[in-house]
Amino acid sequence: MRISLLSRLLLVGFLLALALPVAARSTRHFNPRFGFEIRVPAGFVAEPAPANQDGRTFLHRSSGAELRVWGWNNALDETLPGALERSRDSIPGPIAHQQQGRNWYVLSWIEGKNIFYEKTFLGAGSGASFRLVYPLARKAAFDPIVTSLEKSFRPGDLSRAH
Repeated sequence: MRISLLSRLLLVGFLLALALPVAARSTRHFNPRFGFEIRVPAGFVAEPAPANQDGRTFLHRSSGAELRVWGWNNALDETLPGALERSRDSIPGPIAHQQQGRNWYVLSWIEGKNIFYEKTFLGAGSGASFRLVYPLARKAAFDPIVTSLEKSFRPGDLSRAH
């Protein structure tokens, strides 16, 4: 069976649409309460904001991916090492990736058929995090999205409570 050039082009376009869940366009999400911001990739749709304005959830319906971004007040004076340990202890399985900076850490792990990628910033007054959950089967398509989220996430003023 021979496939025409037009059919091949349509097939390639369809496969690219499946493989790349978001386009290069993104929208800026700014949280007025905590001051964090992140570039939300195209294709993610915002869920209603919570009443206390502490964060937002964005869903990518065709892939099943979920992006959550949130802030909180550091009322218990938690330290970065303590927060990292608490987060690690809450993960049900092995950690695939861990990295730590002066005021942030990253954890990534697999649960079932999903990859979890979380970045947290923590200061004396508050913290800010984002978590992307996406299908393990779509890892190659989401790797550049994770990189884009990493580069765009700004935690706001962590020195004070909000």
